[in-house]
Amino acid sequence: MEWLIAVCAGILIYSVIYILLYKKGAQDDLVRQRLDGIKNMTGRAFQLDEEMNRSFKDRVVRPALKSFAERLAKLMPKSGGGDAAGKNQQAGKLKKMLNQAGLIISPVEYNAIRLVVIAALILLFGLIAIAVRVGTTGVLLSLLLGLYVGYAATRFYLARLITHRQKSIERQLPEVLDLLSVSVEAGLGFEQALNHIITTMKGPLIDELTVTYREMAMGRSRRDALVLLGERCDNNEIKSFAGALVQAGQLGISMKNVLRSQAAAIRQARKVKIQESAQKVSIKILIPMILFIFPVIFIVLLGPAVLNIMANLKLGA
Repeated sequence: MEWLIAVCAGILIYSVIYILLYKKGAQDDLVRQRLDGIKNMTGRAFQLDEEMNRSFKDRVVRPALKSFAERLAKLMPKSGGGDAAGKNQQAGKLKKMLNQAGLIISPVEYNAIRLVVIAALILLFGLIAIAVRVGTTGVLLSLLLGLYVGYAATRFYLARLITHRQKSIERQLPEVLDLLSVSVEAGLGFEQALNHIITTMKGPLIDELTVTYREMAMGRSRRDALVLLGERCDNNEIKSFAGALVQAGQLGISMKNVLRSQAAAIRQARKVKIQESAQKVSIKILIPMILFIFPVIFIVLLGPAVLNIMANLKLGA
């Protein structure tokens, strides 16, 4: 009789647990099946979902710009071998400038954007000239002015981006070297310290160091990666830093000593630049003083005397 009670109690407990957990278990199984189906899905629906997760710029703007640039390149006249070599050299120079400016676009795309900006400015200046009614000669001059403004504005904007990014790199370099030196002194290897920096900091210099770290991770030697870092940044301090690390690796010098000395030298060089800029302020301030301050002082000092002279001349007359 006791064994029958035990069997009935076991069946009862099993039934209660089954009733309570069946619904949740069925839902978990359904969710798991759906996740497995999504993982194994290779059809159009999954590709469309992955496409829609990308930004509007990557889905629409960049493909349209690339297509327009390719069509524009086909319309351009092709030249011979020597001209082709010159164009390749110019394209390489332009690509380097775009990389220094932090623009992730190809030279063809940049030229297409530049052409659109120039055409828009030419059209704008032409419409303004027509609205003002300056005549045929005025309209032609306005079109030429729009062409010049568009050409100069695009070049100036690219140069401004390059200058701003290089200054940002120079400002960030001492801090990065200090952190790199401390990380190496704490026992990390150079690659590990570099990985620690690029995961904890942001900025244009960090972007360049990220490229360097990925190149070394993909098999490129440390020497070649550092040399390419100096060429990409086109900065004397970066080149000096890269050259010092390359020389330390060749001669077997301690990395932490090199990093510490480089950080101190770059901070000293930055201090000298700041002092030079401060000494130039006294000369630069002469221009606004001559144009705006001195005329006001002359008016305040000589104004009453001029009024008195004019009054005395009227009385004498």
